[in-house]
Amino acid sequence: MKKWTKLIALTLLAAVFLTACGGKSPQNSGAYYPSDMETAGGSFYYDEAYDYAPMEVPAPEPAYNSEAKPANSADGKQSGLILTFSADVDIETLDFEQSMQAIRSAIEACGGYISSQRQNGGYTNYGGYYVTQSVDMQIKVPADRFQEFLNGTAQFGNVTSVNSWQEDITGAYMDTKARLESLESQRQRLMAMMDQAETVSDLIQIEAQLSETIYQIESYTSQMKIYQGLADYSTIDISLREVSVVTSNPQTFGERIIETFKRTGRNFVDTCEDLVLTLIELLPGLIILAVIVLVIVKVVKARKARKQREYEAWVEEQQKLQAQAQVQPNTPADPQ
Repeated sequence: MKKWTKLIALTLLAAVFLTACGGKSPQNSGAYYPSDMETAGGSFYYDEAYDYAPMEVPAPEPAYNSEAKPANSADGKQSGLILTFSADVDIETLDFEQSMQAIRSAIEACGGYISSQRQNGGYTNYGGYYVTQSVDMQIKVPADRFQEFLNGTAQFGNVTSVNSWQEDITGAYMDTKARLESLESQRQRLMAMMDQAETVSDLIQIEAQLSETIYQIESYTSQMKIYQGLADYSTIDISLREVSVVTSNPQTFGERIIETFKRTGRNFVDTCEDLVLTLIELLPGLIILAVIVLVIVKVVKARKARKQREYEAWVEEQQKLQAQAQVQPNTPADPQ
């Protein structure tokens, strides 16, 4: 009987493990689940490193090196903290294509890559104006090359702004690591309990707990990989703009005054140029409008002149009638 019981148990175990990756909901169990902060940035996945065979299930190797220190400081030296480095860089350029080529070369030299890019402009719109080019890109570079890359941004163009910061994720990383190690120990205990189970009911309960534990191990393993990726590669957001005149960075008060006059002069010239171009663009319409206004003025003047002549004729006629009325009383009456 015991032999048949184990055979049935092993069959049920195989069925459970074949469906374990189907996403069992953990909401009704009493086990701990990672919070939104711990699981942000990635989805759970089925790790093929685990062998879920119903016979002998060897312990899976962790997806991370528990003895390693994945975070490097920005200057390339190993630190006790696990840090992430980020920066925002704004750049102006007179030669957009040359600056783009310089950025790509620097990324390749540092062993980084472009994670996202959005480029606009570089064409003439319907009004005949050239739309200057611009690009916003996010790049990833190794953490130990972060500062080196920032120091070389001057070769891309006129750097107008650089903001950099770092974030300490040591606490989150170590907490996730500890939970993962605890779950791994729990998995080992459940495997030992499954070998000692003698009834189908006990095996089903152990399998349910084991499936839940494996699910949590997978989620924490995924989060550990995310933390390692954040620590290994720094994030730099670059905003590159094509301009006709680069912005200078005056230091003294006199230089600031001179730069203000230059900027005012450029703005005045640009305004005049825009005004002239606008007038040229509106010239056909202005000519047609002037012709219409001229016709209307002439028509109005003609009507006024005609009314004036009619009024003068009426006044003259009234004067004649009035004169006749004054002469008639002085005429002698006819004799009877």
